[in-house]
This record gives sequence, structure tokens and C-alpha cells, in this order.
Amino acid sequence: MSHPAVEPAPTEPGWSDYGTLAFTYFAVGVTVSVAMIDAGISVGTTLIAALVVYSATSELAFLAVRAAEGSALIGILSGWLVASRFGLLAISLGTRFGGSRPHRAAASINSFDPNVALAMHQPEPNRLRTVFWKVTAALMVGWWVGSIVGVALGNVIGDGAAWGLDAVFPATLLAIIGSALRARDGLTAALAGGAICLMLVPVAPAGAPILASALGAAVAVTLSRNRGPGMSSTPMGRRS
Repeated sequence: MSHPAVEPAPTEPGWSDYGTLAFTYFAVGVTVSVAMIDAGISVGTTLIAALVVYSATSELAFLAVRAAEGSALIGILSGWLVASRFGLLAISLGTRFGGSRPHRAAASINSFDPNVALAMHQPEPNRLRTVFWKVTAALMVGWWVGSIVGVALGNVIGDGAAWGLDAVFPATLLAIIGSALRARDGLTAALAGGAICLMLVPVAPAGAPILASALGAAVAVTLSRNRGPGMSSTPMGRRS
């Protein structure tokens, strides 16, 4: 009689993993700061954004709107839109994080893709919290040091487009949503949002199509409810 294979328990990331994450965010911090300086944003504002906003996609979304001559308000709203996923990550983390209310509050404002993903793979609350804060520290150190270096290099590198920095935002966003596109709901939201955006580009102010494309998520939710439970998040080509 055969027994089903037992999967090994997830292990905590090693120091090399934390170092890799820190270096990755260092590189992102350099890239974003150089792009900010290249766009004419002051050194002070760039550093404050790195400290307070702490989101590469939000800053790059703002720059994309401003580069298209959109208003600062629409740029800020676009940055908020792409950062709204952090709230969903905090909600998913909160179901298992445990601890005191101040501890959970601190974790909620530091919930990002890598630290939540790695923490949620840990089977025990104590290990989950430990991994979460270790990854968070690695991300912060890499991001802040990279942002400072990027500010220092911003006036040296010159035209960011010549270095391919204009492609960083779409590439980063695709990397983030890549896994979601494999699910039926994710693909539906992406296609609906893309269609809305394309229709509005010729007639709407710069940046407004990005905000309106968020309606694609509402379309996906509506369709998933119509399909009924158990079918909304099944990746295409698989059956549960």
C-alpha cells in the first residue's frame, strides 16, 4: 500500500536570500531615484518620496503620468492606485500574523509583495513574524541605500531613456502581476482594464485612462460572481 508523499515543511530564508533581496531593492532604488532626478524632481523630494512613499511602482506611475504631461493630482492618484495592492496584502497577512494590535498595525503599513509572500509560506505564527520582519529589514536597507546612491548618480548618468530606464515601470508592473494573469479573474481584469484604457487614451487627459482602467477589476468581480463560487480564481488550463 503506497502512502502519499509528504511535502517538506518550508524553511526560513537564508542570509544569502536576504542579501539577494536587499541587492534587488538597492538596484530598484538606484533606478527610481535616477528616473526622478532625470524628470526634474528635486533631490529633497526624491529622498522624501523614498522614505515616505516607499513604493517603486507608485513613484514610477507618477513619473509616467507627468512625462505624458498629466496633472500632478492624476499622477498621485495613479501612484495610489498601483499601491492599493499593499492593502490587500496586509489583509491577507492579518489573518495569520497574530500578536498585539500595535504590532499588527506596524506590519500592515510595511506589507509588500516579497515580505508577505515569504512570510505566508511559514507554518507557525512566530516564524511567520520573524521572516516578515527580516525580509522587511532587507528591503528597507536596500531601498534606502539605493535611493541615496541614485540621487548621487542622477546628475551624472544623464538621459535615463538612453539607459532604458523608461522601460522600468512597465517591466516592474508586469513582473508583479505576472502570476495574476495566469488566473481567469486576473486575465479578465487585465483585458478589461486594457480595453478601457485604450478607448480613453485618445480623448481623456493624460493619466486618466490609467485610473479608469481600474474598472477592469470590477468587471472581473462581477463575472466571477455570475459564474458562482469555486470558479473565480482557477488558473486557465487547470481543474481543481
